[in-house]
Order: sequence, then C-alpha cells, then structure tokens
Amino acid sequence: MKKYLLAIFVCVLSLMLCGCSNAPTYSLSQNSDGTVTQTIFIPYVESELSDLGVDEDVTLEIKSEIIRIFSTNFQNLFAAFETNLESDPDLTKADKEYLLQGCSVPLIPTQAETGLIYTLNFDSALHYYYFYLNLHYNDLIDYLNQDETVVEKGFFTNKVISAGTTVFGPNTQFSEDQTLAQYITSYATAMLKNYLTDEQIASVVPTNYVYCYGTPSSKLHSDADRIYRYIDGIYYHEWDISSQNGDRQITTWTIEVNNNVWYATILVCAFVLLGILLIVDYKKKKQHNDKQAE
Repeated sequence: MKKYLLAIFVCVLSLMLCGCSNAPTYSLSQNSDGTVTQTIFIPYVESELSDLGVDEDVTLEIKSEIIRIFSTNFQNLFAAFETNLESDPDLTKADKEYLLQGCSVPLIPTQAETGLIYTLNFDSALHYYYFYLNLHYNDLIDYLNQDETVVEKGFFTNKVISAGTTVFGPNTQFSEDQTLAQYITSYATAMLKNYLTDEQIASVVPTNYVYCYGTPSSKLHSDADRIYRYIDGIYYHEWDISSQNGDRQITTWTIEVNNNVWYATILVCAFVLLGILLIVDYKKKKQHNDKQAE
C-alpha cells in the first residue's frame, strides 16, 4: 500500500473537537468497483456536554462551529484542487472534466446520534491522489510509480512490505512542536476551557484515535489491532492511535509466489516421477523376462 501524503488534509482533521466516548476515526477504503471512499467520523454527543453542565445553546454553538470549520476547509480543499486542475498542462479539457466529475466533496455532514460523518467519494484511486497531492498529472504518475515497498525474499514466496505512519503521525505535523493528534487535543481543550473544569475537559477531549483502511482483497495482511470483513465485502484493517503513540508505525504486506521456483520445482518433480516410473517399468520387464528365461 502506497504511503499516503495527506499533509494537505491536516487543516481539516486538525480542527476536530469531540465530546463523546467513541474515538475520532479516519477511514480510507478502496472498494471492489475501483472507487475510493474517505470517511471522517467526528464523535459528538450533545448530552455528554450537557451532563457536564454546558448550556444547550453553548453545546449547539460549539457543534455549529465545528461544522462551519469543516465546511470552510472542504471548500478550500476543493478550490485548491480546481486551481491545480485548471493549470495542469498535461491534461486535455476532457481529462479535466473527467477528474472534476469524479470527486465528490461534502460541505454538510451526515449527523448521526453519536457524531458527525463526512464522506468523500472518488471514482478511482487516480481521482483520490490527484485531489490530494496537488501535483500535475505527469508528476503524479511519476510519484505513484515510485516503489516504496521492501521485499523479504524467501524460497517459494516473497513478502512485500509497506510501512509508514498514519495521518495522525509526525508526517502530518500541524505545528513545529505538535503532531496532529497532539494539536487536536490542545485545540479541543482551548475550546472548552471557558465552560468546564480541567477534570471535565479531560473526560471529553479525544486522546485516542482510529485509523482504518479498507480493501476488497483478502490477500492483504497487516499488524492492525483489528481486521474484519463487513457486509459490503470489504476487509477493514484498524489501528488504534493515541496522543502518546501518534508516530506508531503501521505495516501491511502481501505474499507473492516465486513462480520460477515453483515451475522449476514442478519440473524437477515431474522428471523425478518419470524416472521412478521408468525404473519401476524396467524392473517389471526384467522380472518378466527372467521368469520366461526359467
């Protein structure tokens, strides 16, 4: 799995505020039809803040501010994508229209009982990469062709390994001395300090996060904390990330068969078997001839 450069997405995730028991979740799924779905779940249960003494109007005001910030950042992301698209000399007008129509970016979240859900849909992995990497087409293809995997060679099989950190890791630092996870914690604390005590803030400010990657391939293995297959046929790999281990390395791998070795092995076995059959046949004929000679 290619290492995802999501630094441009930091401005979105860094403004996450959560007042709920579930962990903020960033999910990226490559679907069986070739499309890519990106989901950001922002836990927010109004009753939890109300139970801590936050007035209802303040609770709704905080929620509205979160939605406003996300909507603004999604607009900025899409504007940057359009600017890159229009200035790309490597694309025809039809190419630009194809890429533009294949990126669906929400401005309003789906509001669930336990939080806010933003879902971004891309018609293909190419759409997804073009949207985020801010590279012209030829440069993007050159980047995607870079092989960052490590191959552990075996006799019959090879293990192809990809490793890196998640969007919460140091590769997406929001500031010089803070990772994204640390910034989320400090930002949420600052928003609530006028309404709650330090102890109450500590009970609602997120310190644990979930990074999720989905794939239709059952051949992808990982060191995820959980791997499960959902009803949509996608295998989900989930890693638990905290403010303390935001730089946690995650690893995925596939097993490739050494076809030449297998072919050679089969060929050798075939010759050995043929040799055995010839020897057995020779011995039978010799025994038959010996009996006739008697």
